[in-house]
Amino acid sequence: MAETREDLIQWLRHEHPDTVVGATVARLRAGVPIDELWAAGALTAARYVSNQARNLLGFVSHAMIGCEDARQSAMGQPVEVQQLLLIQALAQVVVDLHDPCFAPYELLDAWGLEEPTPEEGIEQLRTDVRFGEWLRADHRVVGLERQLDRDRLVDLLLDIGLEGMVTDDHTLITPALALDMMELTGWDEGFAMLRGTLRYSCTFPRDLAPYAKATALIEAHGLTGGIIATGFDAALAARLRHELLALDPADRPERVARALADEGASADTATAAISLSACDLYLQVDPVDHDAFDAVSREVAPIHIGTSMNIIRASLARMSPRTAVQAVVMGGCLLERGPSVLNDEFAFVPFAPSRSYPYAEDVEVLRGVAPEQLLKTLEVALEDHDPRRSTAAVRAFELAGGDAREMIAALTRIACTDDGTLMHNVKHLHAMVEEFHACTDPDRWHFLIAAARWISWYAGKNTGTHQQAMAALSG
Repeated sequence: MAETREDLIQWLRHEHPDTVVGATVARLRAGVPIDELWAAGALTAARYVSNQARNLLGFVSHAMIGCEDARQSAMGQPVEVQQLLLIQALAQVVVDLHDPCFAPYELLDAWGLEEPTPEEGIEQLRTDVRFGEWLRADHRVVGLERQLDRDRLVDLLLDIGLEGMVTDDHTLITPALALDMMELTGWDEGFAMLRGTLRYSCTFPRDLAPYAKATALIEAHGLTGGIIATGFDAALAARLRHELLALDPADRPERVARALADEGASADTATAAISLSACDLYLQVDPVDHDAFDAVSREVAPIHIGTSMNIIRASLARMSPRTAVQAVVMGGCLLERGPSVLNDEFAFVPFAPSRSYPYAEDVEVLRGVAPEQLLKTLEVALEDHDPRRSTAAVRAFELAGGDAREMIAALTRIACTDDGTLMHNVKHLHAMVEEFHACTDPDRWHFLIAAARWISWYAGKNTGTHQQAMAALSG
């Protein structure tokens, strides 16, 4: 008999990191639909991997959202690449199931709490999240799921995610990607994923000051009814981007609010400017040495400025007008903070811009090289952990008229080697590719350069799972 989705979940729950690759390949060869495996991975993580985050930037599970990031990155790629991304995502789920910080764990049924009115329940839920009452918040969201229509509940969860987003994008990206995965799981089965997102926000030490600042700016500029302008103004987006970068960081949120209130900037126009500005800032961050303390966590911290903007833009369609304007102004708060930077004592320090990648002299060396040769240069540079040559190769490829689809395919193929970066390679690549496609600015290749800047750090660092997958798929 064919395995049901529940069978697949229980298989993963009891699978072992040493055997998950072969077992996944066996199911692919047996004809198990890849969409069922994606869904099973996300649901297994939601039900059996703890999504609490009591250690500041310490042990955080990426398993559930990693499945959705990988699934979206796999779309349109060759079958082998799709399978490699699936194997990496399911392997991450199983690794997290064997991590003492995440397991053993089980998301039990909650009977739910319902206040006399939904408004009282919402107020109590937000209070519980702010106080870190993760179990009571879980009961409240179960109760509210019975009282609210889905659009309003989704808007509420995304707004709660915005509260802590400037500290860490997981507070917003987790509910957003869970909602995307519901395309496969359906609402009823996938609701477990949304319950887990609240537990994360309850247990992560969030800085609420940016949310309060954005709220005050929205009220001061008369934006409580939402953003009036629609459409996209490329000229305004370009001007706003450069003005934001030139401003003192503390003035950036107010500049965004003013553009929305007084200059006819739509949400699309403002997010385009903010996202490209965030990419510009990320390209001014130097990599962390591989041997530095907790190098993976310190290296991935800065890329969250890009994934945060990507998830804001992708979530606007699910938000009410009031929440949408909050999200856009919060983008200005991200620019105020700049990329997250951790020092060698694992403490946040102010962002100090370095020289931006790529370096002009490195690009000049590659001028005149054919696009197909530049792809080979890029692959070698990525595996050499050389951010200068990697970013220069992408820029030279653009100048040589290379096809962006070939560049994206090359970066995705390298991303399939992920092992030990908690799916951040796929997470960041997916975000940068989406922002590249959404951008109309002549500098949109900066997003692919940023992807290469990150991939150059991890490529070839840990490839055990990838090597097992390649051997199993070719056997």
